[in-house]
Order: sequence, then structure tokens, then C-alpha cells
Amino acid sequence: MVSLTASQVWGYSSEITVGTEIEWQVDAAPSDAFNMFYTGGGDWLAENGSSMTFSVINIGEDVEGHFVIGNVPVISNDTEIAKDLTLGVWGLTEWWPGLIVDVGQTAIHSLNATAYASAERVSGNYLNGTMTSRYENITVANTLIECIVFDFVQDYSGFGEPQETQLAYSMGSGVLVSANTSYSFGVPYNLQIRLLESGFPPVSPTIGIYPILIAGALLAVVVVVYGIGRRN
Repeated sequence: MVSLTASQVWGYSSEITVGTEIEWQVDAAPSDAFNMFYTGGGDWLAENGSSMTFSVINIGEDVEGHFVIGNVPVISNDTEIAKDLTLGVWGLTEWWPGLIVDVGQTAIHSLNATAYASAERVSGNYLNGTMTSRYENITVANTLIECIVFDFVQDYSGFGEPQETQLAYSMGSGVLVSANTSYSFGVPYNLQIRLLESGFPPVSPTIGIYPILIAGALLAVVVVVYGIGRRN
């Protein structure tokens, strides 16, 4: 598991306000329509290269906003959106970080602990598997963003294709920087998104990224390129 220090203890970043608009590019989407049951958005289809947007309209326990992907516009909170898009794990302990997570030491520790619990190999958890977490510096439009990245690989169940999900969140803004999730229960599902434009604070030069100890192994930091944005 990840261990870190941070000045903020809990809560959404001050960068997330009513009116904040976040835009992702859809790099891959399923060719079949999938139902957005939790948000009530109906069946959605999106073209590769299209945009996915979320405009914040209320901030409470979850962040509520106007969400658009492909042919579906809907008003919902980011947890329900995550469930509909399989951006998380349906474990015995459910883990749905959403599109925006709380930032700060306490919040990140809680997020990390729940992630590992969702994949735990215990009786009744049909989504048990392997969960890992790490830090990465992700470069977005020439701006270095400090992120926490989660990788989940479900154990083979004997039917279909196991779920594999990677989610990366900005440590500063809490925004989902990139996602790649897939599974198959007969109909293949795969969604890959990445944030566009740079608008959130960069990595602090006094903090930066450092190697972390995960499950007893020292992992090196990786630098990849994606996009992150905000519009008012």
C-alpha cells in the first residue's frame, strides 16, 4: 500500500468549485451500447477520439454535475457515473473513487485502504484479485502532475474475461487523470480516457515524486504523458 505525507487532511481540493468543467478524451470505447443504470442515462455509445465532460454543479459528500459521454447527457454524481462506467471495483467492499477524489493524507490513505479491501481474497468476494498502487509523475501539456495510480487485475473466474482496471488521480486536484478498464461477460467492454488541457497546479519542486514501498517491493517512479484540464 501507498504511504505518504501531505499538508491537507481531508476534503476536495480548492481547485474544484461549482462551475469547474473537466474534459477527457475517449481513446477507446465499447462498440456495443451499455446501459447507464445508476445515473439513469440510458444506453450509451461513444466514438473513439470524442470528448467526455463533467461540469460541477454541486459539491457535497459526492460531486454532482452535468455529465456527457457520447450520445448521453445526464445530471448525476461522480460515484454513480463511476459505477456505470466501471471505474472501480464491485468487490465485497465496493470501491468507487469517482471522477474526483478527496485530497490530503487522511483521504488518500482511506482511498488506498478501500482499494485493497475491494480486491481482498476472502469468502464471498467474487471480484477478488490483485490490487497495487503507486505514484507517478504524469506530464500534461508540459506540466508535471503528481498522481496516485491504482491497478486492479481480477482473478480468473472461469467465465468471460476478468476485469482489469487502472485509475490515476491527481494528488493536488483529486481529478481522474486517466483510466483504462475492461472486462467481458460475453460482450466485451473497454473504456480508455485521458484528461485534456493543463489547468491545475503542477508538482511542487520541494515535494515531487519519490519511490514508495508497495507490498514489500520498492517500485521506481514512472513518467508518462496525458492531459488534464479545467474550464470556468
